[in-house]
Amino acid sequence: MNAWGWQVGAALIGVSFVIIAVYIAKLLNNLNKTLDKAYRIIDYSERDLQDIIKYSASIVKSAETIIGVITKLFSVTNLFKVLKKK
Repeated sequence: MNAWGWQVGAALIGVSFVIIAVYIAKLLNNLNKTLDKAYRIIDYSERDLQDIIKYSASIVKSAETIIGVITKLFSVTNLFKVLKKK
């Protein structure tokens, strides 16, 4: 009678292990499919992403140019204010 208890317990543990292994295998398979889809999307959109980066850099450069011009204008107006006060 005591031997049956151990055999049933070992069988339940074995079945549980198989169920967990199958679940982990399915989980890894789904993860692999998801990563493949993500890589395909990135490969497909890579040119667009490079264009966005290039245009963003151009926008930043233009903004820096505008800020430089405005800074020069303010320095000239400050110079006129100093000359006007004298």
